[in-house]
Amino acid sequence: MQENLSSNSDVQYNPSRRTKILLTGLLVILNIVMRIPSIPHEKGYDSFFIHSLANSVSNFGVAQWWINWMSVFGLYPYSYASAVPFTLSGMSQLTGIRMEIVILLFCIILGLFSIFASYSLAIVLYDNFLHRFLFAAIFSLSAGTLNLTTWEITTRAQMLVFFLFLLYFLFQIIKFKIKFLFLFIMTIFFLFANHHYVYLGLFYSFLIIVSALIYKFHKRTQISRYIRGTNLENLNSNYIYIATYFLLVIFMLLFGTKLGLITSESRYTWIKNIAIITGRNAGLVLPFAVSGFTYISLKKCKSMEEWILLICLLPTLIFSLDQTYGYITTYIFITLLGSVGLYNLSKNYKFNSKIVVITVIIFLILNVAFSTFFAHYRLGIGRGYSEWYMKEETYKTGEWIAESIEWDKKAVSNSLECNRLFASYGGQPAIYLDDINNYVNGFIVLNEDYITKNSIFSKEFYIDNPYILKSGTTTSGLYNWTSQYPITNKKTQTFITENNISYFFEDIHETNALFMSVSQNKSSIYKSGRMRIWIN
Repeated sequence: MQENLSSNSDVQYNPSRRTKILLTGLLVILNIVMRIPSIPHEKGYDSFFIHSLANSVSNFGVAQWWINWMSVFGLYPYSYASAVPFTLSGMSQLTGIRMEIVILLFCIILGLFSIFASYSLAIVLYDNFLHRFLFAAIFSLSAGTLNLTTWEITTRAQMLVFFLFLLYFLFQIIKFKIKFLFLFIMTIFFLFANHHYVYLGLFYSFLIIVSALIYKFHKRTQISRYIRGTNLENLNSNYIYIATYFLLVIFMLLFGTKLGLITSESRYTWIKNIAIITGRNAGLVLPFAVSGFTYISLKKCKSMEEWILLICLLPTLIFSLDQTYGYITTYIFITLLGSVGLYNLSKNYKFNSKIVVITVIIFLILNVAFSTFFAHYRLGIGRGYSEWYMKEETYKTGEWIAESIEWDKKAVSNSLECNRLFASYGGQPAIYLDDINNYVNGFIVLNEDYITKNSIFSKEFYIDNPYILKSGTTTSGLYNWTSQYPITNKKTQTFITENNISYFFEDIHETNALFMSVSQNKSSIYKSGRMRIWIN
């Protein structure tokens, strides 16, 4: 996608080194400012689970979930990808800063790293500073990146940012720069320890390499001359690609449900939700992405990088139907195409760099406004999302627990807010929660009779794990079943005795049969706002 701009027809914006440093510095400052918290404490849902695992590394000095080598990468039951918990624990222990603030600093650093990652990828795609800067600004400041890197620890954020590095190394490798092969392999191993989404990274790696080989083969042998005088760069190929793209869209609409791509509701509701998710993450760059796609797909003489981008868009269209993880690659390619569309818009104003600058600034301001609203406010309104971050009273309750209850005691709880409570005070005393935390904190022991193996040819092998727990053997399911009975029930008493439960951490905004009976049978030792603590 290297572009040689003509000084006779296009705007040349080649700023001095000083201007480049100034623009980059302002972009860095803006990224920091946009990640300054607007809430008192850490936000998210998965964030507190990873927070609790990082606490366990600090508490025990080892990863208690490591059963075998697969546990390092989260490929075995009772385990989780280890890179992020170890990084957080290491930062906290080395600096002496509490984990919550470490997570904030980690997110800011990752946000700044997204500038470096996106600019690195832009170097191999574009030869113009403005184009490179636009992509770095769009990617680092758009809602999809900002939301995942604003005081919320999620392994998807690392996957999103380092996916760009993966693409950067790949584009260098296909240009026969072999020194990048080692960095590519190291990045793959690192991403395996971050998120299972790396499987898609391997798929795109294979696709890019194959596409590059086919392109180079056609360029060198010119076999396509014998096919009615056409080749990869002629206009006819554009029509073939566009037809393929829209046929794929129609195929997904007609057969998406049968193929398991659309798993609930009507196909049109599903597509509408996908469009909302995509628009919410891409923000104002989405219209420019449509423009960029149209420009590249209709461009007569395409570079190898442009053909690779177009080919990668075909499976991305299919993956986008996954409402949980599909938006990641969709978002990356939308920001790439969006930078193309915005850059082309700037080139329409010939010989007037002021208009170019004003156009870019207006777009960036509007995009920043949308991203800030989405990251700092939108998640907190309507449909139950008002509890998108940990409340101050939950944090204060955690402080009281850390000071007043012995670290080796055990407890049960009744809500998501109590999961946040568990992370806030450092994870000791332990709470009976999910399978991984229960294994880490000694509530359960490994029983290999409960483990089954997925076939490498099955979808579950990549989506779930090579090894999973058999149905009905999860400890979280056992507790959910137990909590449907009052504390006086024999089964509930057996559960409490076997797990040596000493305390009940209650959130009065949630209720079940167990905690409805606790207040009538146990003594309260703490009461603050919505939080209650009862002693067994």
